[in-house]
Amino acid sequence: MTSAHRATNSSILSALQELGTTWRWGSPPTLFTISHTPPKPTVPAVLAGSVGGHTPLGLLEHWIDRCRRHRGIVHTQRDLGVNAVAISFEQDGQHVAYAMDRAGVQYLALGRQHASEWHLTSGTDVLAATLLPDLFTERLAELVWRLAGPPPPAPGSRIRDMWPTAGLLDLDEDELHERFAVPPPTEGHTRLVAVASIDGLAAVHGSSTALTSTGDQRVYRLIKRDADLLLLGAATIRAERYGQTILSAPEVARRRANGLPPYPAVAVVTRSLDLDLTGPLFRRGTGRHTPPRPILIVPAAAATDGNTAVAEHAEILVAGEHDVDLTRAVRLLQDRGHRRIVCEGGPSLAGQMAQADLLDEICLTIAPQVLAVAGPRITADSATQPASGEWQLSRSLLDEMGNVFLRYARPS
Repeated sequence: MTSAHRATNSSILSALQELGTTWRWGSPPTLFTISHTPPKPTVPAVLAGSVGGHTPLGLLEHWIDRCRRHRGIVHTQRDLGVNAVAISFEQDGQHVAYAMDRAGVQYLALGRQHASEWHLTSGTDVLAATLLPDLFTERLAELVWRLAGPPPPAPGSRIRDMWPTAGLLDLDEDELHERFAVPPPTEGHTRLVAVASIDGLAAVHGSSTALTSTGDQRVYRLIKRDADLLLLGAATIRAERYGQTILSAPEVARRRANGLPPYPAVAVVTRSLDLDLTGPLFRRGTGRHTPPRPILIVPAAAATDGNTAVAEHAEILVAGEHDVDLTRAVRLLQDRGHRRIVCEGGPSLAGQMAQADLLDEICLTIAPQVLAVAGPRITADSATQPASGEWQLSRSLLDEMGNVFLRYARPS
């Protein structure tokens, strides 16, 4: 945790303690917003008190509904620089002040009437002491997402438009999301995300880590956040020790509010099931919302080779006889409701997807590096004929470090 994060955490806990020391016992549940803008003191501002006998949970749900109906409320609060949202109420003779910031960190202050000491804590799951339901956290997370928005971009990841319209201002998260949004597809949409150096390399020693940047990761995370399913080749899983990206509570709330499950599914194309079942992808998460078990797409020949141990860690999906039939695999995944598929590669899988005409879009990051070593391109395949069709550039963007983000669509 950086010193800035520690300062924010301490400031929010201090604000909650202030709520407790100034609380008038017998007051109804009250919502507050908290803005941390050093060197100004962090002072909680009243957003709304309970009306009509709202319970704490009812007050949260009432304000979520208001935010859904009135975008002006959202714009006003974001313009004020809200960092966290808090709710203050009484329960079983104690005062509870519970907050969550834009990164999903939770804060809790507990105190009793006429008591001078307060119990202050922060973390990712602090409600155990209150016996409040998990739904309480989910509702606060959605309100935080709506009123505070996402955390500010990491250093080096500010992004601007280049084409079709050049931009003079950095894009916030909502604007960047609009640049990469995909309308809800009726039959399915498959997008390849890739990064390459100026001289065309997509990986070094099987991994793209050397090419990534904070700007690339910002775009990459945004695209994944809206996916139904992430599709990868087994070689990428092995080389990068791939595991699911853990989402914050507000990110999960955003997905659920948009009709998506808490996490995208992950599907791995493998001919042999030669995977490390102790690797990050197969580790079971804890908590209310965790990534689903991965799907392993295999040919029938591999599915018959005694895979009881594999079945304990993943779901097996058969597509093809002696090799994976990618066309059939994509169709089976879409039939299961995975309409928005993001293919993360590697190069072999990306090449096969292109040859099979299964890609609708390519989002390519050009990293400002010349590696001048041997290595793969973003696609690699044994086919002797080039894939058909030209692609149309639909958008380009640039970050402050010189990474160029290109969005190509297949001609309709």
